[in-house]
Amino acid sequence: MTAPTQSAAATAAPLVRIRNIRKSFGAHEVLKGIDLDVYPGEVVALLGSSGSGKTTLLRCVNLLEQPTSGRIAIGGKPIYDRSPDGRDNARLRARDVAAMRSRVGMVFQQFNLFPHMNVLANVMEGPRTVLKEDDRTNRTRAMELLAKVGMADFADRMPTRLSGGQKQRVSIARALNMRPTMMLFDEPTSALDPELVGEVLNTMIGLAREGMTMLVVTHELGFALEVATRVVFLDQGAIAAQGTPQQVLLHPENERVRTFVNRFHATAELMRPLLAT
Repeated sequence: MTAPTQSAAATAAPLVRIRNIRKSFGAHEVLKGIDLDVYPGEVVALLGSSGSGKTTLLRCVNLLEQPTSGRIAIGGKPIYDRSPDGRDNARLRARDVAAMRSRVGMVFQQFNLFPHMNVLANVMEGPRTVLKEDDRTNRTRAMELLAKVGMADFADRMPTRLSGGQKQRVSIARALNMRPTMMLFDEPTSALDPELVGEVLNTMIGLAREGMTMLVVTHELGFALEVATRVVFLDQGAIAAQGTPQQVLLHPENERVRTFVNRFHATAELMRPLLAT
């Protein structure tokens, strides 16, 4: 495993800095002042019960959801900065925000592949339309990434002829083809049949071992224990606990965390044969 320890990561500047992020939908406040730093090479697992704000926080990082207020910076440059009174604190050019967002890849629960394009075309589409990359270079890299996730033999296949696990691995290759400095995963195994979960987690484990910075919303507690460098537990829109996986999952001090992880041991035992490969 090449991802840095939490102490080693903390000596570097954060890749993502989140300060006092709040998000409301109407009168319902989903995020209640989140502060979080993610350092280069870290794998940060976001845990919590349904409705705790995990996915909303993840989507705020690349502005798929606009926060109500707070500040987000990527690579030291702000992409969002708004006071609670609605005043913008910085003039953020749309071009600069788009450039920063392109550096953050995202993998969704439901794959979101283009149904009218084959696997190779799906992976090539981002660099072709956003980066204006020539097709020869793009195709070569796309095939390399499909091989990386074990999908090179399916390059000509349409998404409708893929299993859920195969679709998710193509989604990961598609995100990687944009050369991200960080990957966001929103419960990438939640829509999969149990027998398909392992192939997606194996792909994510490989990325972690290569040092990819990752922020992962997941209920796979065994993955969080074995792969994450840090676990952040959200409860009702606030961070209830964070620390090493061992601290949060094996020795939880917060009662809400303790209740949530009471199924941990069985999950971890199921994961160990996979993670040992």
